[in-house]
Amino acid sequence: MEGRIRTVIDEVTAEVSAGAGQDIYLVEAAIRGGGRKIELTVDTDRGISIDLCAKLSRKIRERLEGDVEFEALASGDFELTVSSPGIGEPIRVPRQYLRHAGRLIRVVFLDSEEERQELTGRLLSTGLDADEPFIVLEPQVSAKKKRSAEHPPVTLRLADVLKSTVQIEF
Repeated sequence: MEGRIRTVIDEVTAEVSAGAGQDIYLVEAAIRGGGRKIELTVDTDRGISIDLCAKLSRKIRERLEGDVEFEALASGDFELTVSSPGIGEPIRVPRQYLRHAGRLIRVVFLDSEEERQELTGRLLSTGLDADEPFIVLEPQVSAKKKRSAEHPPVTLRLADVLKSTVQIEF
């Protein structure tokens, strides 16, 4: 059943994307209880609106309720949540880096000695189509360190990144 639900999600997402003129992509999907609880996190390269999330939710619900193969779903006896990634949520798919260009990001990664490191910096660019996808950050440094030395941009392979989180700036 989960495979069929995912197919419906993919089909409806493609249809709504075409109608909205924005490429909606799935960040995360959780299907539990045999399809009785469906939680989707979606986004676009420019950010997704609440209206677009609501439209996607309505269309997915209509399609699932109209599918006679799923009696529980056809009777409306399921919970469906469609939302955007929240502020402070980790980046889950590489494509999310595109919409966060220019923003401050905290990245936990493995260095060349496989040691866990943490870096906060401004996302300058991405190389998602490269053989080894990467991101380039301009390190954020304290006022004292700014005076003492230059800090060149840092390139991190996505394969080495353990977690990335967009930081809130005031």
